[in-house]
Amino acid sequence: MKQLLSFLTIMLLLISCRDDDFGSNNNSLQPTNFRVEVKYDATYGSLHAKNATVVLTNNNSSDTYTQSTDANGFANFTNVIPGTYKVTVFKKMLSDEFNTTFGYAPTVSEISFNGVQENATINVNVQSTFIELKGARIGDLLIKQIYYAGSHATQGASFRDQFIEIYNNSNEVIYADGLYIGQLYGKVNTNTTNNNYSQPNGQFDWSKSIGMTMGSTANTDYVYADYVLKIPGNGTQYPIFPGQSIVIAANGVNHKAPLVDNTGTPITVQNPSLTVDLSTADFEVYLGDFNLSIGEPVYKYDIQNPAVKDMQIAYWGRQGYWSPNNDFLIDNPGRDSFVIFRINDFDTLPNYSDPSVTSISSSTRFFKQIPNSAIIDGVDLQHFNPNSQRPKMLSAAVDASSISCDASFNSQAVIRKTKTEVTMSNGTKRKILEDSNNSANDFVKQAANPRGFQQ
Repeated sequence: MKQLLSFLTIMLLLISCRDDDFGSNNNSLQPTNFRVEVKYDATYGSLHAKNATVVLTNNNSSDTYTQSTDANGFANFTNVIPGTYKVTVFKKMLSDEFNTTFGYAPTVSEISFNGVQENATINVNVQSTFIELKGARIGDLLIKQIYYAGSHATQGASFRDQFIEIYNNSNEVIYADGLYIGQLYGKVNTNTTNNNYSQPNGQFDWSKSIGMTMGSTANTDYVYADYVLKIPGNGTQYPIFPGQSIVIAANGVNHKAPLVDNTGTPITVQNPSLTVDLSTADFEVYLGDFNLSIGEPVYKYDIQNPAVKDMQIAYWGRQGYWSPNNDFLIDNPGRDSFVIFRINDFDTLPNYSDPSVTSISSSTRFFKQIPNSAIIDGVDLQHFNPNSQRPKMLSAAVDASSISCDASFNSQAVIRKTKTEVTMSNGTKRKILEDSNNSANDFVKQAANPRGFQQ
């Protein structure tokens, strides 16, 4: 009887409660107005940016709202559902508009500006934010394609068929010799509960790393590489002609055909159409010799093709604290970032443990610090699941957003869009690819296709 009376009492209390108590009339859940103020950075006089595109992307639902800034540099949104958002701003400016806006002529015909703010709160109590635009660095060499998802684990080649493609977007021959490729390191989730070593966006606060003395510029002016590869050559050995590219394979073999791994075990791909032939790749990442040099065995799937030139292993961890990864692998869900860069004094660049490390041990890993000023191009990949998004590693000047495939092991790559096609002096056609330093605008996802283009 007492249990029945208790149940009835609880029910009466629930019925008597107002809707407000359950949040149905909670102001924090009501659609609200939101305003984004956009300015160019101090390099460009901190002027307000008109006709810039502002995109709000909800972190949970992926719903988006898009507006352009007015003549005073404000984008005004109405009826925005409260939540946590990524705010992305981009602006393309032709040389005439640049000259009119800033009072001097640019060195290129088109300039891109980007800005981003992650984890912006929007509700009735927070109705505005400020974004600063930075000029995007435009490089002649571009990361054209990243095939990271891999193909079906049993029907295809799993992770063994991954590759990166680099494209010459200029009208002159560029030599690949000495070009570095960095696979970056950072937090792969947006958990900010431990703010002792996290930035507001959830990414590591590298200024807190052991031995770091440079303050906030450790985050704004540098990135941190897990692995760095280098293209060999004496300076003029490996030309990339205008409109052409080089393919750097994890394993430079024909993944459509039967193979034998380093233990002598046959590998058979059940559905060759799911994977790619990389036997004509320009370079491959073979770690066998490096592993042997540090006393580690050769990984069974790190198959070397003598007909494909090996990349140099420029950094695989601090000496004596080598990375435990014994093969070149790209994260299949898409939690990596990549940069290409040139620098003369690479070996003198410092390395640091991640900021969560409080004391050095034999298992501590160290990550190479690379200055943003050396970066030619960079791409932030993103987890395919909207509920598993990671914080950005690259600054807005390098990549204002990110790009992802639809899933892991689905044979998809991310590939740059074709912007236009021009006729060269010899009568041949050359494709010019998109390069606004905003991966969400510059890339599409499609089936991996070495040396192919947007379909």
